Amino acid sequence: MNSTEIEIPILMRWKVSKEEIRLKLQREEILYKMVPLFPGVKYGLVIERRHQNKIFVSLSIVVEQSKYIKAKFKISFVPKNSFFRVETYERVFENFRGWGDIICTIEEFFDDGNNYFIDNFIYITLEGIVSGIKNMQTNCVHSHNLGELLYNQDDKDFEIYSTNGKCVKVHKLVISAKSPVFDRMIHSSYFKESKENKVLIKDFDCEIVEIAIKYRYRISIFEGLNISNGIKLLKFSDKYDISDLKDSMEMYLFKHKSLSNICEILIFFLMLQFCLI
Repeated sequence: MNSTEIEIPILMRWKVSKEEIRLKLQREEILYKMVPLFPGVKYGLVIERRHQNKIFVSLSIVVEQSKYIKAKFKISFVPKNSFFRVETYERVFENFRGWGDIICTIEEFFDDGNNYFIDNFIYITLEGIVSGIKNMQTNCVHSHNLGELLYNQDDKDFEIYSTNGKCVKVHKLVISAKSPVFDRMIHSSYFKESKENKVLIKDFDCEIVEIAIKYRYRISIFEGLNISNGIKLLKFSDKYDISDLKDSMEMYLFKHKSLSNICEILIFFLMLQFCLI
């Protein structure tokens, strides 16, 4: 049994009624929705009363044994006329811990004028990346299977266009989690991409963008990969500062070097080093 560092995308939507929340708060009970992440670990959303009269919403991670687990996540609401978002967090969870934020007072929460509820229901979305050390067993759920489920969701909130007009859609948190370039682009008000929720990439075709995005969801990209696309993906990872993709492509090119492609690989690395001078 080997200890392996893994990353798993998480996504949860929770539709809960105003009446159910009101009853739980009156009884001073916690309202929650939990699902398994992998054996011995569950995650979910929690609504509770904090500081006597405040609504607190959080991500909770429950582990059966002591584990070091990190999570980068955001929690959002979709009221009638606005979009309220809890700021993106990066926290460490050990045993039972919850991280989140105070939303408002209980009176403000149930005030119809604040539009937290749509037809007496609130819709809460959790998006994030969970990472940590875990003992991998053959019967465990693999991270890429969960990533593929998330990749196939139709609620992606950012679009990447290539010059031929083709579009690859992605969850903002997934693409920004390991790319400081995309993170600034998406979350900084100085960039038009953060307002338009889309970007045009001129120097990479749609195939390369799509492969890079699949890699971010931990979907295997190596079957059918060739040296030409490997070099393009290395260029993509270098430009957008995606360190894990860059490491993978460097290893892939090293393992697949041959007399027929060594010149092409060396020329690229020389050009890359020249750009760094």
